[in-house]
Amino acid sequence: MRLIKLKLASFRNLKNLELTPGDKFNVFYGNNGQGKTNLLESIYLLATMKSFKQAKNSELISFGSEFALLKGAVERDRVRREISLLLEKQGKKAKIDDKLATRVDDFFGNLNVVLFTPEEIAMVRGGPELRRRYLDRAVFTCDIGYLTAYHEYLKILKQRNALLKTGEAFGLDIWTEQLSQAAVQVVERRSAWIGEIEKLLQRFYSEISGNDETVQIEYRQHSVDPKSWQEDPRQALLSALKAHEAEERRRCTTVVGPHRDDLHFGLNGRAARHFASQGQQRSYVLALKMAEIEYITRCFEAPPVLLLDDMTSELDRERNENLMEFLKKRQMQVFITTTALDNVALAGTDEVTAFRISSGKITN
Repeated sequence: MRLIKLKLASFRNLKNLELTPGDKFNVFYGNNGQGKTNLLESIYLLATMKSFKQAKNSELISFGSEFALLKGAVERDRVRREISLLLEKQGKKAKIDDKLATRVDDFFGNLNVVLFTPEEIAMVRGGPELRRRYLDRAVFTCDIGYLTAYHEYLKILKQRNALLKTGEAFGLDIWTEQLSQAAVQVVERRSAWIGEIEKLLQRFYSEISGNDETVQIEYRQHSVDPKSWQEDPRQALLSALKAHEAEERRRCTTVVGPHRDDLHFGLNGRAARHFASQGQQRSYVLALKMAEIEYITRCFEAPPVLLLDDMTSELDRERNENLMEFLKKRQMQVFITTTALDNVALAGTDEVTAFRISSGKITN
């Protein structure tokens, strides 16, 4: 799978950009604030219809324009497809080969991407929201149905919270029952992804660290008894919600469910967020990304496109070289942003296509 053409119109500061990427490493370099990350964001949008910056449509459209248009030509198994995304302030319209994509399943999977940003290096010690956001992105890539299940859960959660805010108890049991059913779908899909990833995580961490340290990744539910969940997931969640009724009335919001759950990153049986050094945390996240790439490759029998946003500022020289050696061995397309070409450890390969970006334009 690879992106063979990219055309942008009125997207952030990239008002009129056309690009023919190379098959392997594509390096975008230049000073900060010139549009390098915006370019990665456009590719991510073409793959997922979402901004990894959590931006609204109005923020994605160039100042003074009514809409933004993103177009990409994608090749997979020697089959070429044209995908496009029209961004308007009131919504998005996606097309495949100039035909409107009316179903989510039709659009997703044409371009699979893995994103690696400085924010994700911080997620080991950061708050649970960072880890949940990463988890949801990762699960969705290989499980298209997850998006439907997740949105259904959020819709029910919103309705239940609205009722809690009124202080009215009538009808709450109905929303609680629906919430528990939707929550089980979300948790089971998240847990299935973790079950696959943990098989790969240790292998890649050992390769990076070169020692016999052990790593763990676990899905941890907020205020839900693990043993009860194994016996009857829906009833376990209902019991947890029942136990927190007083807190919910006081806070006027739902306090138990997937929106409060977390990922536990372990190192040698202890919480990485408390006991791992900065270097160990970086190795952990790097191994997690490698595992994610490997799993997606197995799911689709084709590697994803990798987006690396300024990772050279977060990884030391040794880890940077480890990552690049991992990527050199795989037939996958990579997009890298950096302030200077020398920052990227790609010596010894002639598969690099470099683009200098200045003021939203490619200048070479």
